[in-house]
Amino acid sequence: MRRTNIFALLALAVLAALAVVSQADALQAQKAYKEMVVTIIVTPSPAPVGFLRPAAPAAAPAAAVAQFARLVADPFAGPAQIASSPSAWDVAPGVTVAQASAQPPPVPVQFVAKPDPNAAFIHIVPHTPTLYAPYGITTFTCVFEVYTFYTNTYNLTDWGYGTSKTSGSGSGTFPIENYSMVSYLSWAVPDFSPTFRPYNNAGPPGETTWSGAKGQAQQHCVDLTLNVPNSQPAGTYTATVQYNLYVTLP
Repeated sequence: MRRTNIFALLALAVLAALAVVSQADALQAQKAYKEMVVTIIVTPSPAPVGFLRPAAPAAAPAAAVAQFARLVADPFAGPAQIASSPSAWDVAPGVTVAQASAQPPPVPVQFVAKPDPNAAFIHIVPHTPTLYAPYGITTFTCVFEVYTFYTNTYNLTDWGYGTSKTSGSGSGTFPIENYSMVSYLSWAVPDFSPTFRPYNNAGPPGETTWSGAKGQAQQHCVDLTLNVPNSQPAGTYTATVQYNLYVTLP
């Protein structure tokens, strides 16, 4: 009888724990997300440059030299020559001259920017959206900034977008790559830690970039390091990172 009661109490405890965890998960929700696109141009190392001595200029023909000497000695020597045209027409007959036609005045075009309702909670401020990288490891400081705010506590998470975990099989290229390869692009938020971590390429739930207290507004720089292996062809590549704001519901 005692064993039955003990098992019953254990079962109730497990159910209570699961209910608490489930309730805690239900209080979390994704408020908004933003994507940061970085264009990466891989440039090969410059090759050694050789310099050649320019060739000596060719000598002028003897006849041309003699004619030039006579012209200098007496510019008016020789028979007079008058330049003329056999035609009395400024424009040959049958040739149509293009006339400038009146053009209608330009019509002004107005572009109306749609307001972003989530910009008050999360937005990205890009500084260096295009990175020029040689082979090896290169560090880029404050490539962009991320701003976050919410009335309750929140978490900012990130993951690499365009991988096989977010866009289906066949996706994922340099530098984010596919899971379980390690991303060649790493990030750090120097306001919190100087340590660089490779971008998550396993998709949701991603990794925590930082957390915020209730009503806390914060904006931080994101530094990047890029490791370009020697086997990577030179060219232009794109890295897309998705930043997600998860908030605690009231």
